[in-house]
Amino acid sequence: MFDTVAIVAVGFACVGLVGPTSPASAWSLPEWQIWAMIFVAVLQLGLAHIFEVYRISTVLDRRHVLRRAFLSFMCAFAFMICIAAATKSAESYSRLWFFTWAGICVILAVAVRGVVLTRLRRSLAERAFVYRALSVGVFCEPLRPREIERQTRDEEFVVGQAEFDDLGELAELSDRIVQDEIDHVYLAAPWDKIPTVLRNLDLLRHLSARVFVLPADRRILNNVVGVAKFGGRVSFCGMEEPIHGWSLWFKRLEDLILASCALVLLAPLMALTALAIKIDTQGPVFFRQSRVGFNGRIFELWKFRSMFVEKTDPHASIQTSRADPRVTRVGRWIRRLSIDELPQLFNVIQGDMSIVGPRPHALSTKTEGRNLEELVDYYAVRHRVKPGMTGWAQVHGFRGELDTLDKLRNRVDYDLYYIYNWTLWLDVGIIFRTMTMVLHDSRAY
Repeated sequence: MFDTVAIVAVGFACVGLVGPTSPASAWSLPEWQIWAMIFVAVLQLGLAHIFEVYRISTVLDRRHVLRRAFLSFMCAFAFMICIAAATKSAESYSRLWFFTWAGICVILAVAVRGVVLTRLRRSLAERAFVYRALSVGVFCEPLRPREIERQTRDEEFVVGQAEFDDLGELAELSDRIVQDEIDHVYLAAPWDKIPTVLRNLDLLRHLSARVFVLPADRRILNNVVGVAKFGGRVSFCGMEEPIHGWSLWFKRLEDLILASCALVLLAPLMALTALAIKIDTQGPVFFRQSRVGFNGRIFELWKFRSMFVEKTDPHASIQTSRADPRVTRVGRWIRRLSIDELPQLFNVIQGDMSIVGPRPHALSTKTEGRNLEELVDYYAVRHRVKPGMTGWAQVHGFRGELDTLDKLRNRVDYDLYYIYNWTLWLDVGIIFRTMTMVLHDSRAY
């Protein structure tokens, strides 16, 4: 409300800089000024939500709020300038009025927020505007007060602790909750005692206080992703897909757009590569090999053939090494420049692969004479997303021959980091780093 009112009020106040100063002039503004104020007010409101200026969990974070508020106001006025330039209407605008209006609004929004948040922080330090909490342990130690305050961003003040060895003693909390005006009770108990504790909460149901029941063992969190209601039952989510919902849709859209554009732009290069392969050796231009993909599904990966036909290894029982005699003259060049991987763009279009993801390995790939799954017990987690033409491990130097356990484990660890930290921006960064490595990468052979 303050932001919206400030934008309109400051706009009216600045009218005197470019016209008559009589009170009546403020109510006879040109139509473009009125629409400009309304447009910026609405635009800033939308941008503030995008920049999370009004997000409840961070509304007291002074650094976050001041930075985001400044950005939302600056972007709103900058967008207004772009519109004026695009429509060639800037000549009819009063530049003095506009920039004075914009400057005062930005300064006012940041300054007022700074003052209010400073006063609020002082009040919070004196335990104002916060919930009064009680930490209780049943058959275990209660949660530490500082842990509760930290996890609630200091929105709670723990006024006391209690520890019980009998569930019947919960009734004793009634008098304390009333006497100390407790708002929240944090009740910790061993995991196997949680159902019993929940059944005994009837002892406190006559009180207007919120009771949180928490497992005392932190390790439970490793096995439970989320808790929700499922009809009349409690549902514990033990595992979820790493990329889901709209994120999955955006990643697929990214793959289709990038793969389509790459096929169009690289078509001449791919045609020349195919011609060079045919001239150099007899045999097919493409080489297909079975690989393990999403959810462990087998698919056929496409590559430009880089080996002699009679020496190709469809099952990759022997990994390609440096100066491998099976590789042709043209094959050495296209492998060094990663041109042999370009046909995998068709795999991306088909949906078997992604532009960015863990690199798929052939079925018979071995390290130190053993299957990859035997050496790294969490290896199969790589299959929770689609395999990629490039990946987080590759741009960190973990590509090429998997001849040692350390190389395998490092590659898998980097792949898992990508899976659990995926964002579109991470994909963009990997793609750009891959492009810089194409021209020179000592591990490409």
